[in-house]
Amino acid sequence: MKTRKMAMVWIGVLLLGIVSGANAAEVQKYVWGSGPMGGLWRIGVGAAVQLINEQHKDKYFYTAAASGGGIENVRRMIGGEFDTTWAHTNVMQEAVTGTGLFDGQKPYKDMRVMIFMGDQAVCVIAPAKSQIKTFGDLAGKRVNVGAPGGIGVLIAKSMFKALGIEDKVKLVFLNPEGAAQGVKDGQIDAALAPGSPFTPSFVELARSTPLRLIEPTKTEEEKIEKGLPYMDAKVIAPNTAPGENADKPRRAFFWGQYWVAKASMPDQAVYDALKITQEPKNREMLTKVMKLWGESGPVFAPVAKMGLLLHPGAIKYWQEKGVKLPPEMLK
Repeated sequence: MKTRKMAMVWIGVLLLGIVSGANAAEVQKYVWGSGPMGGLWRIGVGAAVQLINEQHKDKYFYTAAASGGGIENVRRMIGGEFDTTWAHTNVMQEAVTGTGLFDGQKPYKDMRVMIFMGDQAVCVIAPAKSQIKTFGDLAGKRVNVGAPGGIGVLIAKSMFKALGIEDKVKLVFLNPEGAAQGVKDGQIDAALAPGSPFTPSFVELARSTPLRLIEPTKTEEEKIEKGLPYMDAKVIAPNTAPGENADKPRRAFFWGQYWVAKASMPDQAVYDALKITQEPKNREMLTKVMKLWGESGPVFAPVAKMGLLLHPGAIKYWQEKGVKLPPEMLK
């Protein structure tokens, strides 16, 4: 009898192990490409990953992978490293058409759109005591354009080319934290910093060091908008970003960005990711961490023109919300 009882105990232990193993196997793992350490995307993705992992710990485990930024994100998605990521509209278009940065490569047809993640500003920041007051004043100066592989490098070179100063600016390649320290120490003269509108590292720096947002002249605006059609000069509302004249409207350049996923990512995983991050209380919390979460939503007209498709999981989510989606993105 004793032997029989022991056998039953061991059978129970084995069954528990099998069930536990099955439950563990049900946890789906995904890699979400973000951005450089200290950068806006790194912080915003990190907060969302923590939220999803906490609320669906028995179902999903996401990893927020650091990267050089937008260009590297798309390259690593194409290479199979990232299941989902954020990307800028210009990089997305070049990837799906095999042009520009992806010239000579097979057009990438497995990118699916989930949600618009707001317009991102391209701010050029210098110490308030600097003699740099226009974009043209950057000629001959040491200007940080971001980590290699990031979108900042591409944007900066394109902007400087449109202005005719591409061979006159001394480019520096630091991550956001290094750039802020460089401006503070005087090792660099200015920094081009894509943000919302400032990156967190420069928001922090502004607490101790007076900063200036370099605003383009009307002529500079026209040159850049002509050379970079995806860029629009817009106003940064008063008291929404630090620096000199923070209480007044200031102008900077903006362009769009989207949260995308591989076509092979399961529909339910995409649906759940959207549902969790867009739930009102969660969205409010995420917006406190990164302003762009508050701007996220079903704005698909810009990418519909590019021939991109919505992910089926996103289609289900947005249709449940009563959103009218572009028919051409539902194929």
